[in-house]
Amino acid sequence: MLRAAKQIAQSTAPARGYGARFASINGNQVRAGMALEIDGKIYRVGKNQHVKPGKGGAYVQAELKEIKTGAKMNRRFRAAETVNKAPLGPDEQFQFLYYNGNHLVIMHNTTFEQMEIERNLFSGDVLWANMPEHVTLQVTKTTPKGVADTALSVKNATLENGAVVKVPLFIDIGNKIKVSTEDGVYVNKL
Repeated sequence: MLRAAKQIAQSTAPARGYGARFASINGNQVRAGMALEIDGKIYRVGKNQHVKPGKGGAYVQAELKEIKTGAKMNRRFRAAETVNKAPLGPDEQFQFLYYNGNHLVIMHNTTFEQMEIERNLFSGDVLWANMPEHVTLQVTKTTPKGVADTALSVKNATLENGAVVKVPLFIDIGNKIKVSTEDGVYVNKL
């Protein structure tokens, strides 16, 4: 699913190279799952914790992941500080339908309202897509028993989508397995 905010489609004023004005929030409003624009880059907030030290003002300690490069960093946001919220995030969920020339046609998942977004709003890149935490896939090919590296107790398995993952020796062709979408690692057999 492509995540976007309604204001992207309706905004015509360019700002920060993404084509939409970003809403500002206070530093203490930063929450996990939000997308923030900091120094011209878009970051997704991972873990965050509200900290109230004995001395000094309260702040939010957040783990940020840059969307384009995947680089992680930690940052403190003070309550008085303002942060630009990127037009992507958990507020609205949209599903990509099709390309219409230089536009992406998306549909709101609850109201089924369709809208067009210019491709250049994303600088030609897909910035954010929500994936399920795990996917279930069928094993189509594995290394034969006895040939696998028994010292590691794992072997390679090719899945129905063509991905190759390391699996335990007891996994055979035709088995369905659960795989993590974040790192492509075997989770368990179903």
